[in-house]
Amino acid sequence: MKKLVVMSGGLVAIGSVALVSAGIAMSQPGGSGYANVVGEPYNKALQLLKAQGLKGYFGGSFGSVLSQANCLVDSQKMTSSGRILLMLDCSQSAADALEEMGPAGGPRVGGNGVTTVTPTPVVPIQGAPGAGAPAAPPG
Repeated sequence: MKKLVVMSGGLVAIGSVALVSAGIAMSQPGGSGYANVVGEPYNKALQLLKAQGLKGYFGGSFGSVLSQANCLVDSQKMTSSGRILLMLDCSQSAADALEEMGPAGGPRVGGNGVTTVTPTPVVPIQGAPGAGAPAAPPG
């Protein structure tokens, strides 16, 4: 009988630790099984979440320097219904941070409405076909 009481007490303690650990893991951004998109431009964040089969939702913003698509994700939160809300930073500091990141190689819409496309350079891989070296013979 003493073994049963001791064993059940141990199981309760182990269960409590597992429950607390799971709660801590779920409260961590990005620790819940979906991408942490904080610091990414809003459009890119939506694409990253979509690639994981998830959908991000606009959760509000502050600042008015950037268009919504170019605002940086300031924070993210998963609601109890499973929606991922993205809070956006559209302030001058976010615009400065985007400028420091440099061009992403894709189209960018400037404040004047002009879209600029910056090509992304491709560095050839030594020995790869088409990289200035003949292809290695098979075998």
